[in-house]
Amino acid sequence: MNGQKLLVRGAIMRGEIWRGMLILDRDGLVAGVVAAVALDGASQTVSHILLGQLPPTAVYRLVPITLIDHIAGEHLWLQVTQTHIEALPIHKPDDSEETR
Repeated sequence: MNGQKLLVRGAIMRGEIWRGMLILDRDGLVAGVVAAVALDGASQTVSHILLGQLPPTAVYRLVPITLIDHIAGEHLWLQVTQTHIEALPIHKPDDSEETR
């Protein structure tokens, strides 16, 4: 994901997402927390969220925003189950990535 920037918060059509929000799967089970919001450098739009695990680890899953069902308060609901989430790619930072 060249030119990607990681942000602490970002806006999408469904609302605002920020670091620390609880992420729930479609069954309402806790999948993790928002570790960062990934902004695509070319389009300047939020493309993914980084899902951090609880308790924290060094592994972050890349969740495309298309998998977001809705945002309710400080909770972000996904359209998929834990099994699907566990199959998502792991985030691997590259040299062109910035954090803000």
